[in-house]
Amino acid sequence: SSGINAEYGGTQGIIFPLVIPVIVHLTDDEEVYLKTIAAACSSSVFGNLCSPIADTTIAGVLFTGCPMLDHLKVMSTFCIPIGVLSLLLGDLMVGLNLYPFWASYLVALLIIVLVFTLFGRSPRRDSLARKLLALVRGSGMARFLSSSSFESSTEEEKTRLIQDNL
Repeated sequence: SSGINAEYGGTQGIIFPLVIPVIVHLTDDEEVYLKTIAAACSSSVFGNLCSPIADTTIAGVLFTGCPMLDHLKVMSTFCIPIGVLSLLLGDLMVGLNLYPFWASYLVALLIIVLVFTLFGRSPRRDSLARKLLALVRGSGMARFLSSSSFESSTEEEKTRLIQDNL
């Protein structure tokens, strides 16, 4: 089925039988069991996103026509920093009981907000994101499109007026 792809069936099918018996043998703490299973799940998702042979990578490349190396470069740009931060500030800190699991969510949220604030950029003028932001902000686009001057314009003028108004 499409809900269970190679990420879950393959990686986790190999990792769980190897890791869970070791953890059961080492400790009786159920919290350690949950943390181990969470780490195995997150690492398989990370591997699926950065793997050139993952089914989602192959499908994304085929459907979009994007070259494989470009796709992997973009995915790695996002996934590797998030994976490293998750490992250091999530799995490691929570695993060592330096803070509770919910604190790792707050730390991650703070880091994401800081990264977008410091390194983010505005979308291009003609991007879908900019158009959606204009609609969400209620920029008067609907009023502009229903105006009489807009309705009497040619198609080229309408396109230019819309682009200028965004």
